[in-house]
Amino acid sequence: MRNINNVIIHCSDSDNPHHDNVKTIRQWHLDRGWQDIGYHFVITKNGRIKWGRSLEMIGAHCKGHNIDSIGICLTGRNDFSQEQFHFLVILLKKIMRDFKVPKENIFGHNHFNKHKTCPNFDLSKIIEQL
Repeated sequence: MRNINNVIIHCSDSDNPHHDNVKTIRQWHLDRGWQDIGYHFVITKNGRIKWGRSLEMIGAHCKGHNIDSIGICLTGRNDFSQEQFHFLVILLKKIMRDFKVPKENIFGHNHFNKHKTCPNFDLSKIIEQL
């Protein structure tokens, strides 16, 4: 298993209801020439946590920071559900426990790329719940 030190939170950058699934996001990434979806987990509007890329595989979600991180994507751009936030907290607690990742090592994509607004919600409110 890879050494995991960070978790990076993303959004899919689309509020289109037809994009609220892993299959669509995977296809976007395959169309870019990637070998799979770049994220390890996707959380849909109904709060379902869906597998993306295997945790054993290096992600393709944050240039320069994929080797030791897990990428989590919430579907949406500006419209996120309480179910998504609820299950994001549950997933983060599990990752923190299983991989010994401190909450100080949970970041939004915009932390690493100042040209990004992703994840487009106040991540500090989620981290307060951990």
